[in-house]
Amino acid sequence: MQQKNPKKVRRTEVVTGLVIILAAFSFVTSLLLDFNFVSPYSTLQEDLAYLSEHINNQKISSYSWLATSVFILIAIPFYLIIFHKRLKALHYLNGLFMLGAFAGFLVMGKQGLDLHQTMVQILGEGFDQANEHIKLSLLEQFRQEQIYRRLGSSCVGLFAIGLSLTKFSLERFPLFSSVLLLVSGPVLIFFNWYDSEHLARTGAMAGIMIGVVVFCVRLINKGLTA
Repeated sequence: MQQKNPKKVRRTEVVTGLVIILAAFSFVTSLLLDFNFVSPYSTLQEDLAYLSEHINNQKISSYSWLATSVFILIAIPFYLIIFHKRLKALHYLNGLFMLGAFAGFLVMGKQGLDLHQTMVQILGEGFDQANEHIKLSLLEQFRQEQIYRRLGSSCVGLFAIGLSLTKFSLERFPLFSSVLLLVSGPVLIFFNWYDSEHLARTGAMAGIMIGVVVFCVRLINKGLTA
């Protein structure tokens, strides 16, 4: 039976760690640039007026989520490679969760760009001239965008849970990362649908990012090979 070259294995682990960290940082960047123009304390007219004043911010946010989806897609094969023959099926399940996050953020970004294009057309024709139906359609586009955001973020939470369970199969998987991911994943999923503005959701996303980074740092510095 042919054994793997240890140096090649380590190079793969280092590259995988860097790629996943890049995807995680892209996710954080998208959260920081995320644009929400709907407020429960304002009227539809005020929401759309705010959007019209910050239309470029909304466009940047959409492109940021598209970039995050691409980075997640790139990370999937690297993740599967390092856990190939180390895990039986869990890494394939986690790969599906990553694919779900990719699809959710991809469609979210596309919905955002469609909303941006519609708003640009309205501004070109005159915002005051737009009828109520068109304005409501903008709001519906935003709601669709947020649904895909919740779906994508929920897949991130499921991936966090799956990644934390790796500890039961690989002793060298960092315990701190495993515990943080196992706690933060369900919290993110719950508050995604219960109250997406809740502080606990923000804390859960921060916990997942820290857990992923700790795992990647361990992967880069020491690897997972016993």
